[in-house]
Amino acid sequence: MNLLLEACARVWQFLRDVVTVLRPCRFSALVVAAGVALLLSGQGLEFTVRLPAESPVKTLWFHVCVFLWAFQSWFWARLILDLTFGERDSALEHPRAARLKGIILQTPRVLAAGSYLVAVAVSVRAGTALIGAVLAVEAVLFYAFLVLRIRLVRTMAGDAQGWRRLLLVRGSGDAGSLRSLPLLSILVLALTLAATLAVTVWVCSDAVGFGWYFGAAAVPFLGFSMIVPVGSLLVLWASEGGRRRIADSAPGPMNMSGGYPVITLLVLLAVAFSFFPALDNHGVRTIPAAPGSAALPLSNYLDRWQAQAPVSADKRANFAVVATAGGGLRAAFWTVTVLGAIQDESGRFINQLAGISGVSGGSLGAAVFATLAERSSLADARRDCGPGKIPVGPYQCAGETVLSQDFLAPPVASLLFPDLMQRFAPVGFPDRARALEQSWERAWVQAGFSKDLWASRGLRSLWTGERFVPALLLNATHVESGKRVIASPIDIGASPDVFRDAYDLHRMLPKGADLRPSTAAHNSARFTYLSPAGTLPDGTHLVDGGYFENFGAVTARELLKAAVDRWRGRIRPIAILISNDPELEARDLPLGKPELPRSRPRETWGAEALSPLRALLHTRDARGLLAASELRAFAEQNGGHYFQFRLCREPGRPDPALGWVLSAESEELMREQLRSEACGNAAQMKQLLEALGG
Repeated sequence: MNLLLEACARVWQFLRDVVTVLRPCRFSALVVAAGVALLLSGQGLEFTVRLPAESPVKTLWFHVCVFLWAFQSWFWARLILDLTFGERDSALEHPRAARLKGIILQTPRVLAAGSYLVAVAVSVRAGTALIGAVLAVEAVLFYAFLVLRIRLVRTMAGDAQGWRRLLLVRGSGDAGSLRSLPLLSILVLALTLAATLAVTVWVCSDAVGFGWYFGAAAVPFLGFSMIVPVGSLLVLWASEGGRRRIADSAPGPMNMSGGYPVITLLVLLAVAFSFFPALDNHGVRTIPAAPGSAALPLSNYLDRWQAQAPVSADKRANFAVVATAGGGLRAAFWTVTVLGAIQDESGRFINQLAGISGVSGGSLGAAVFATLAERSSLADARRDCGPGKIPVGPYQCAGETVLSQDFLAPPVASLLFPDLMQRFAPVGFPDRARALEQSWERAWVQAGFSKDLWASRGLRSLWTGERFVPALLLNATHVESGKRVIASPIDIGASPDVFRDAYDLHRMLPKGADLRPSTAAHNSARFTYLSPAGTLPDGTHLVDGGYFENFGAVTARELLKAAVDRWRGRIRPIAILISNDPELEARDLPLGKPELPRSRPRETWGAEALSPLRALLHTRDARGLLAASELRAFAEQNGGHYFQFRLCREPGRPDPALGWVLSAESEELMREQLRSEACGNAAQMKQLLEALGG
């Protein structure tokens, strides 16, 4: 027992020594820890999924940015430890001086290695093991350089005179002053701070261009490399004696124990600023409404649909509604793939489609499809739809090309630079919501369309032309009430008997204001935490529509019911559900007779504390499945049809990512699953086309 207690005491003593060394360079350590939390999370793993297919320039930038983060983690830890404890050859007054010096020597190297290990782990877990192996080799080489650096510097600076001595040897005077550093260290410090300022200005002025230049894989590592020096410098200045680093004062290394907790104070400052609505930079973007783009009363819209809808031999018209589920870019891409393929195959689908109810990424895909439907021709669209193994028609290809861009890098760049700065200096920096929306707007240019297709027009202007366009019903969630908020060309607020207990988003905007299609889609897709909650003019907030119900089936059923109540036997209801969650099994969304829910695995870890939270999260999913079931029942009970298209898991193939960037393999997988029997989609497509008369 005595041996055990002695061993515990020694371990505790060692940990206290480690904390003593880490305290001065804690910011470098905290950024590495933050990198682990962010990049190894479910969303963080998506940063590198596209890297194998990226250009050589973006691949090079990825490796450079990982190196920069590792270098900055090492450099600033080394610099602050030297200023705190003195040079490595100087005496250290401590009862365990030898061990403490060893920890001081190794800590910056370990932080640098930790930065590389995060990148290696992300690459391996994302399925890019070869890139991870290359990074591991780079990490070993960099670590070896750091070990050999001391001998190299001593050799070069041994008898150095003139500029070489000035460059490599510390000056005399206050050992705790920045002025005592070698000129090389001062130059690195100055270049680092200048680069941080330049990158921040670039991101503030053009987050989309910045993100697309470096790519999603490189941006977070570049961001971490720029954050480390700023935070480390603040820690340095905040510590006791920190002011002496830029002014002459008493010489000697600094004692860190008397400094004030700058990181804690910054967190408290950010929390304090969050209580003042005037300092919020997440306001929902608006645009002046175009002439003639007033809301359409539901009856007028239904009349417009009826006037152009084809009638079958039995004197009935197909009244089709679509409910498309949330799921990031995966949901958006799958939505345009399904809807585009139906239109390409049928030719008359748009004329029979009355409305698309979308949630989250499904809303983005719905908005893209509606924009394509509004155009009289797709001849100017650039076609980039994979290697060509599967035939892809113009609507499907145009939609996929728009959504094949990198929509992850711009908001992450904005999150790590201007949005982060806004938390501590709330002067109106552009937020990451704006960056994400602008990336969607500029994606149309990348796909060969005009730049003003989304950037300078309101959502409701899509319905001002002569061409019929299916109505969008984009569902968000109101934070303060938990109710649906619907953006649509239809006057939702004038039909509370149809769209029950739901807000009309346009009625919550200033008079004469509209939303860009990108903003309307994003309000439905503000999932935590890549997108912030949007602030409305009245100070209330919007978040992802999936918090209420993740399929959009409630709103789709309400529109379908309004048509059935109006026309009864003169229409044939057709409900189409688009699901993109590979974890949902056929039993969750049965095509035959409804079944009992399947059993779920136990979640026993932390049951007492986490059960309420787990229940809230699972209830959201259950509401969506129930709403989808009720949509199907309503269509079939009124003489109509129900169809569904879903993604499913295939052995040996990874699921498509959930965030805002997709790999080429994920895109090809979705094209294949639409036309294969793996998920039952091929049979559903055949039956739907027969029902549409295509």
